[in-house]
Amino acid sequence: MKKILIPFVLALLTVSCGQYTKVLNSNDPMAQYSLAQKLYEQGKYAKAERLFALADEPLKTHPKYERLKFLRAMSLYHLKQYRSAGYQFRSFTRLFPKSSKKEEADFYIVKCYYNLTPEYYRDLYYGEKTLEEADRFLREYPGSSRTDEINRMVKDITYRFEKKDFEKAKLYYHLGYWKAAIKSFNLFLADHPGSPLREEAHYLRFMSAAQLALNSVESKQKERAEEALKYYEKFKNLFPQSQYLKKMTHWKDKLDQLLQEEKTEEV
Repeated sequence: MKKILIPFVLALLTVSCGQYTKVLNSNDPMAQYSLAQKLYEQGKYAKAERLFALADEPLKTHPKYERLKFLRAMSLYHLKQYRSAGYQFRSFTRLFPKSSKKEEADFYIVKCYYNLTPEYYRDLYYGEKTLEEADRFLREYPGSSRTDEINRMVKDITYRFEKKDFEKAKLYYHLGYWKAAIKSFNLFLADHPGSPLREEAHYLRFMSAAQLALNSVESKQKERAEEALKYYEKFKNLFPQSQYLKKMTHWKDKLDQLLQEEKTEEV
């Protein structure tokens, strides 16, 4: 039975490949579109996209062009060619602003930018574009069933920006650039007040200020120690159960001792 089936299957594949090559090399855009649609439904996106691309220009005025344009964009998306897919989705929305597929195309524009966005330590240009397009989508489709997915992407990209700013400040801290660290953590806390990294940022801001005070020239120690203690009190009020408090208290005691010595010297 197997010996009979194998040649039969091979014959079918040969016909299929032969059909694809024949249509690919033909000058019949409708045949190319028709086969591309079948290939798309079979998940053969590379072959489908190639045929859609060939039929694109000749069928611009054809009633099937709207579907061709959308499926071409979807083929590119499935192939993870996100720049090209985004371009095709954008082209689709401009050509067919009243299409029933416009919302879906706008959604995939966001997803294309999202998928192009690298990790936080690289350039986040596409992250900015993701947030811009997501904001536009949420304003244009306030009741969309895709809102949760859009918000998930926004949350993830927002965190990457937060992480980038946080790690920059943290690097200053680890390098011992205390003033630069304090400034960067202040900016971080102002720009990202709801960040999940907020607790650690407050902690490292205090640690930077404490180190700065204790390693300053005598004339600046008092002022800087008092500033560091303000950061400590702020942290304690915000995070009374924090795991960092024990270590911070150790450094607070050093600052208190420094100020006490200052008072003793003044007397």
